Amino acid sequence: MTEKGGSGFSVSKPIPISKQNATQVPVDHATKEQQAVAMINQGKLQEAEAIYRELVVAGTRNYIVYSNLAAICGMQGRFVELIGILRSALQLMPDFPEAHYNLGLAFQENGDLVSAITSYNKAIELRPNYPLSHNNLGNALQEQGDLISAISSYHKAIELKSDYPDAHYNMGNALKRQGDPIAAIAAYRKALELMPTFSEAYLSLGVALEEQDDLAAAITSYKKAIEYKPDYPEAHLNLSMAELLTGNYIDGLARYEYRFHCTETQGKLNATPTCKLWNGEAINQDSQLLLVGEQGLGDTLQFMRYVIALRNQGIVVSLCAETKLHSIIKASGIDPSPLTPDQANQVNEGLWMPLLSVPMHLEVNPSQPIITEPYIKMTSQVFVKWKKILSAEQRPILGINWQGNPDQEKINSIGRSLPLEKFAPIAAKTNATLLSLQKGFGSEQFETCSFRNRFVHCQDEVNETWDFLETAAIIANCDLVITSDTSVAHLAGGIGHNTWLLLKKVPEWRWGLEGDTTFWYPSVRLFRQKEFGNWDQVIQLVADELQKVF
Repeated sequence: MTEKGGSGFSVSKPIPISKQNATQVPVDHATKEQQAVAMINQGKLQEAEAIYRELVVAGTRNYIVYSNLAAICGMQGRFVELIGILRSALQLMPDFPEAHYNLGLAFQENGDLVSAITSYNKAIELRPNYPLSHNNLGNALQEQGDLISAISSYHKAIELKSDYPDAHYNMGNALKRQGDPIAAIAAYRKALELMPTFSEAYLSLGVALEEQDDLAAAITSYKKAIEYKPDYPEAHLNLSMAELLTGNYIDGLARYEYRFHCTETQGKLNATPTCKLWNGEAINQDSQLLLVGEQGLGDTLQFMRYVIALRNQGIVVSLCAETKLHSIIKASGIDPSPLTPDQANQVNEGLWMPLLSVPMHLEVNPSQPIITEPYIKMTSQVFVKWKKILSAEQRPILGINWQGNPDQEKINSIGRSLPLEKFAPIAAKTNATLLSLQKGFGSEQFETCSFRNRFVHCQDEVNETWDFLETAAIIANCDLVITSDTSVAHLAGGIGHNTWLLLKKVPEWRWGLEGDTTFWYPSVRLFRQKEFGNWDQVIQLVADELQKVF
């Protein structure tokens, strides 16, 4: 399962416009303030702002004028301006809790969490029974990663205001991040009990339920989120991946198009050409179709096979991908001249489409995979090079990979990786020599590995090899590859190599929920967690199976 959305904060709004004057003011000032409030009540914010600015220029000493002007700026997202105005209000009335609270909101919107926390604490100091400040203090603390203090703040907000759905919702987010999904689900359900139309809470509840392997309830929750907020891209995207995970490719792939409307996934395309977007209509023979890679390297490796499928339909196809994939794309015959992202951004003729939208148009599904035979290839020269290097090993070679990009795993693919040390039983129970395919993130674990002496003699040379074409040749010269759900799985599967893939309890949508095979790669065998986070059970099964192989 890939989490998209549902992890944000429900931020309490700026304080309402005040209709009271705290100090004696000239009559004409009082009249203008009343006019401004009337404009606000009519929704005429620009007119109200003009009046307040006129009063500021006239030298008003009424801090409420500054506070209301700041509130108008906050309603329009002008937080930098809001901060300056609120500071003027606090010069007139330093002990003004609402101003400190709104200042905290503005700092938080600008990413200054330290100043936001200071402002919320000051508001609470002036007004201890201020549930909005306790709630938003919790949000800022949660953004800082201080989950214990955040949960304490939410508890205080709820203690002061038990019927506070935002606080229960935010509490659920913190509990989920803390690793207590059961308590998180209870918090989300309490928020929904208080606010039955709370779409964000339905989305987060769905994510938590999906992580608990309750797909039916998760799908129901996602649909509820959409019922109350029809144009909710994060809910549609999560629903799409739940549908795909359960095998509903028709609805899932169509709904997967919502990924381009989600804040978290915007910008995941390698490029955005200026030519027309292809929607699957008939293409003239003289038209060029550019497919643009997106998301991770593994996604491009998995779906670039459909360049071949479209070309077989008589369409002239080219591919844009990250430069580091170009050598393997050329060697595979996918595209003799793949475009870089910068080159693709300059394309203004023909048609283009995101690479992961192609399966929808080809109607790919488990019973109609379109392409299953190996489609990733390497040159004979590089294969022979690594065959010669690795021939010095006297035992079977087992290629392993354990860690994905940790940045990706903060919001997506959570729990897909495992520590290198978990492979110790494999080293102990087999006579194979290990070869690390790990690059970058996670490779530092090799230095402290308890079975470091079990790796190939040329491991340093392997570590220095980053090219995907070379890596494919290394994989092809291994007797078996065992990997977590990373690009290595797609590279090995794409060349048709014998690969064992280790999957978390609720995996990415592409692997489904059951079975030890996948229609994407016939050479790949799936090993699934039976309990959340329990890699020991998976590794023990792998070690037992390896004894049969070697």
